[in-house]
Amino acid sequence: MAEAKNQDPLEENPNQFLEENIITDSSGSNEEVSEIVTDPKQAEADFALKLVETITSLNNEEISTFEAINRFVTRAQLCCLIIFARSLPLNPIAPVYPEGAFLIFKGVSVPRSVNLTEKTLVEIEEKIMASNDITNDNLHLLDLPPDMLNAFEMAITIYNGKAEKVRTSYLAAVKNAKSQVIEVSAAIVCVIIIIVTALALVGS
Repeated sequence: MAEAKNQDPLEENPNQFLEENIITDSSGSNEEVSEIVTDPKQAEADFALKLVETITSLNNEEISTFEAINRFVTRAQLCCLIIFARSLPLNPIAPVYPEGAFLIFKGVSVPRSVNLTEKTLVEIEEKIMASNDITNDNLHLLDLPPDMLNAFEMAITIYNGKAEKVRTSYLAAVKNAKSQVIEVSAAIVCVIIIIVTALALVGS
């Protein structure tokens, strides 16, 4: 009888603790998942980054137009991609210095990451519209869902900030290259003057 009274509760009801643990774990897990899924700010930021990364990858020719489009699933996302691409400046960084090497000097390549071309933009529009039954009537910014509209505005800010940094970096590289050309040219002129002067002295 004493053994029966002192019997471990787990032996009396082996499922009791399992059920409690399952409920606790399940509850905790669901709460965490729900937190991740329903965080609108994070979802908007993630989608904004996806828009920016997709266009920059296209500009750098790291992915094809087909691969870029396949990153977006819903009709609203595809509409947002077109609207976003249309809102970006085309070829915002114009070449102001030779890209190829000349004489003894190195060229400065124009950054491609933010240089969206008209050809790429047209390809995006045509392929999305052809395969998803989307027309220009569907492409109005205010028709986007509120969360996607917020993501769009974030993406524009991110892309423009990136473009400005890239432009500044490019112009700095051009300035440095021009300085090198001037310094080397000045050195060559000095050498020529010295040689001519020396020859003149020797001749006299």
